Amino acid sequence: MQNLEQLHKMNAHLKEAFTRIKPICDMVMVNPSPEHITAFAALVGELKMEIIQELQQYMLFPFITHLQSKEMETKYEMQRLLIDSMREVLQRVCVTSFEMCMKIEMGLLSLVFEKPKPGMIADVPEELKLSVMQCLTVLMLHIDQPTRVKMLENQVPLLAQAVFVSVHLAKLEKLRSLRLAAITCLCAHTGCHPQQTDARGLVPDPAIETAVLGLLACILPGVLAALQDVAMSDNPGHAVVVAALNATHRVLCLTMHNKHLATKETITADDFVAMLAEKAKPSNDVSKAKAPRDIPKRTSEWYTMAGDKLAIVIKSLIPLVSHEHFKVRKELAILCYRIISECSATMQPSLPMSLDVLISLCHDSYQEVSDYCEAALKAQFSNPERETMDSLCENFFATINCLPRIMNNIDENRKLSALNLIAGYLTILCDGGRPQRLTSLLTASDGFDRVCDALLATADMYTDLSLLARPAGGDITGLSSCELSGPCPWRRLRHLSPAGGQQLQGLLASFGAAECAELMLDRLLELFHERRSCDLIYIINYLGSGPDSNPDLARRIISVYITEDVWYQPLEVQSGEKPLSADETLDESVYNPRAWTRDSVPGLFEGAIETRFTDISSTLPRVRLEPNTCVTLGHARRNLTMSCLLTEGLGLMALRLGPDYQHYLLKTLCLLLERVGSRYPPLRSSGLIALQHVAAATDASDVTDLIGRNADYFTSQVTGRLKKAWNTQSALQILSVVMEYSDVTILDYLYGIVEDVLVQSCDQYYEKNLYSYLQVFLTFINCIRKWFLTEETVKRKESHALEIDVLKDVIEFAHNKEEVERLLTSRELEEETGRSVEEMYREDLQRREEELLDYDDTVTQEAAPLPQHVRVTITILKRCVHFVSYKRRDEALVAMETLERGLVLLRGHDDQLLPLVHQLWEPLAVRLQHEPPLARQALRLLALLADLAGEFVRDRVVKDVLPRVCSLLRSCSRRSVLADAGSSYRLTASYSLQRSALEALGPLAANVGLRAATLQDALKAGALYLHNNQPKPLQLLAVKFFKDMLEYDYGSSWQFLRRLANNKLQLTPPACRFVSLQTVTGSPYESTDPHYDNNIKLIFYVHK
Repeated sequence: MQNLEQLHKMNAHLKEAFTRIKPICDMVMVNPSPEHITAFAALVGELKMEIIQELQQYMLFPFITHLQSKEMETKYEMQRLLIDSMREVLQRVCVTSFEMCMKIEMGLLSLVFEKPKPGMIADVPEELKLSVMQCLTVLMLHIDQPTRVKMLENQVPLLAQAVFVSVHLAKLEKLRSLRLAAITCLCAHTGCHPQQTDARGLVPDPAIETAVLGLLACILPGVLAALQDVAMSDNPGHAVVVAALNATHRVLCLTMHNKHLATKETITADDFVAMLAEKAKPSNDVSKAKAPRDIPKRTSEWYTMAGDKLAIVIKSLIPLVSHEHFKVRKELAILCYRIISECSATMQPSLPMSLDVLISLCHDSYQEVSDYCEAALKAQFSNPERETMDSLCENFFATINCLPRIMNNIDENRKLSALNLIAGYLTILCDGGRPQRLTSLLTASDGFDRVCDALLATADMYTDLSLLARPAGGDITGLSSCELSGPCPWRRLRHLSPAGGQQLQGLLASFGAAECAELMLDRLLELFHERRSCDLIYIINYLGSGPDSNPDLARRIISVYITEDVWYQPLEVQSGEKPLSADETLDESVYNPRAWTRDSVPGLFEGAIETRFTDISSTLPRVRLEPNTCVTLGHARRNLTMSCLLTEGLGLMALRLGPDYQHYLLKTLCLLLERVGSRYPPLRSSGLIALQHVAAATDASDVTDLIGRNADYFTSQVTGRLKKAWNTQSALQILSVVMEYSDVTILDYLYGIVEDVLVQSCDQYYEKNLYSYLQVFLTFINCIRKWFLTEETVKRKESHALEIDVLKDVIEFAHNKEEVERLLTSRELEEETGRSVEEMYREDLQRREEELLDYDDTVTQEAAPLPQHVRVTITILKRCVHFVSYKRRDEALVAMETLERGLVLLRGHDDQLLPLVHQLWEPLAVRLQHEPPLARQALRLLALLADLAGEFVRDRVVKDVLPRVCSLLRSCSRRSVLADAGSSYRLTASYSLQRSALEALGPLAANVGLRAATLQDALKAGALYLHNNQPKPLQLLAVKFFKDMLEYDYGSSWQFLRRLANNKLQLTPPACRFVSLQTVTGSPYESTDPHYDNNIKLIFYVHK
């Protein structure tokens, strides 16, 4: 009867809703099947929130009952469905019943908490854990204020258990959505969820705030330590780390906010009594569960203790400053800024670390992060306190002292973060005031020494022996664009990547813009004069070339760099005497200290004295000191790196000075041209880069324009230096570069200079400069080719038609033979001519007598004089012929390349060309038997001679060259079998020589007109490389060779390939009225040997 009375009191809507919900709740209570639960969830979605608010306890009763039932313990899927349906109800209501709230909280926690398990987490499916965390979060967000306060004050152990479970799920589980839900659940239980706080992250309700602070005071260090483990573990992605950091600063700043620290301006006697009474009480462990009366009081001592403990947590989060994802770095910046701005009084031990993070992230690569940190620092240091700046200065020196250790680490992100941190310190310390705080900081103690030592450790240079590699001939002044735009090998840092190098350059530019840059440069120059190290030059270059640096720094640096003892460094390694062999050593037991024993040390006579005190033995050569040379390769490598950095430094200073560099132009241009004319590629590259910078600084369009403007000065310098033996090398280097980057307008000046060089090159006294002479010759020839050589006429033979008549020669031969037989018949000949054979014979005799009596009285015209550039070219080539057989390899290679480039200019001047070819032939043929680099260059030159004077050198090619080339190809073919792309054989000189030989074989055969046996020898040598076990590049060259041979002599090449294919295919001949043709057995288009078949098909691909 009572239920009926209550039912009558309900309004119509509530009655209708209750009528609809009761059957479904009964079915769920009696039989909790997925169908019934799904129907319940669908009905909840249809009801109004006011109705659900009134019926929440009735609707949730079946679910709470089943979750507490023993029958549901192992039915995980059913439990998940029940929890999800419960969440649908909770997120639409405001829970007002404390008892129901406690039942739901304890029931859900019992599903995922199991004490004996690892981490006290039950071994249940991840999906069920996810549903539990989501439902607990919804529950804590939808309880009313009285219930929340009562729960926070009276159920601290239960809430601590929920927090414990949440944080361990975030630490131990793998499912990312579960870990994120666990962190959200933690925030909801600690009262710092965004829905529970305002925009500042504070709880607006004072009663709830007091209760939340009491809870957090008990569990704060443990919760934050667990969140630190979540943030620092190896997490795939960034979302979990961001969520952990967000929860950290919400919990931390809510608890440790400055407003909670009570401060009194005056201290009374009662305060001392209260403090003594507090200390007299027994200490309580804050990690244990507390009754409401045992919750620790948040006194200043408690905040000091908590600040010390939390500093450890913050310190462990600092490495995230180099995290790869920008959202993590920004969340860390938010945490640090909130500590500085909201917890500065309660977390003083963490302030320096937080400040370092913000300073470091000011130079972050993402604008969103850097802008936030810059705004935070600007707000913090708008009116800084003295204690803050003193702390900042201490941190600056601490970071400087740690920089060498950080650079030895393998973590690149950590290195970049350290450089960003120092750059941020400089931004703050180099304020707009005068004097700057950085100046007083560095001058007060040994600050400059500490900064210089840290920068030297950071800018440690890495050099390798490849810097000393010199080209074995070639265009020694031409540089490709990729060589200039690529990474500079002389500027490789040992500890930093290219990105880190750019960061260091920006840091040095910041030092150069500081007020104390002059003092710092003084110290760096002192160290430079003591050590002469490459690291110092690198630092000085970017210190003085910064966009905001003082121009006086650049002027001082230029004055130091161009001094003779600094600019000119020896680069050649001296040669010592050969060590004595075992036969030449009189007594091995005396001269070789490795042969000594403890009881048989030799006496103090000459050999023993040398071994002990001069370090000379049978295995160590005597060192003969030579001027302007280096003792070791390491010394030469260091000098080359230093020279490149000095050269690059001049270019950087020119960019910094701009038009003001004009005062130093004439002092430095020749120095830079010497660098561009060097035989070391890194030195050439650095010199050309510096010249480009100088051209940009002086408003020249490019290097050619710069040289053209100063042509008179260069000509005067070269002429003057050539007259002095000690300046010859410099003059030749300058001349090479001037010719390379000039135009035809200065040719008249160059003729006289080149003729002087030709004269000097004949003097044995100047033999040490022979390489430079040849460099000048090669550059001059290249310039002549560029200015005078028209488009080369390439001999092109008629291409065969796509369908080639194989028997064309045979048919033409038969036709001609019939015509000759017909003409030799006397009767037919007399009928055609109308005269007898005897009459025609007498007419021929009379004609011969008249030709003998007739003579030509005309005067033969003299040939026109040769152009001046051709005459100078001939003189140079005649001089270079003498150096083809020179003893040093580099000089011989450059001489041969000069001949290769210059002989083309004599095409059409056979009277001058053929004598040169005759003189050149013998030393060139000898070079074919020398080392591979010389043999390769000789082959290229021989192929050119065959093109220019084919008939003249035919017999010599057949006798001297072709046997050597074919023998080389045959012998090397055995070594190159199965040398695939990864084989070390492809890196050998033998492989390079094979390629050159195959490339030269075709032009040689075609240009000299090989026939019969000699042509067959060439075809046999090329056929070896049609085998598919040869390297692919050699196969392609062999295919190209046979294509060329088919164009040159189709019949012989076709017949050779037919025999090589060795098949039984029938070739039907075309119909012919002159001769009777038979069917040919054997086709060249397909081979029976699978090793040759693909390449043979490739040969005839264009001929089918």
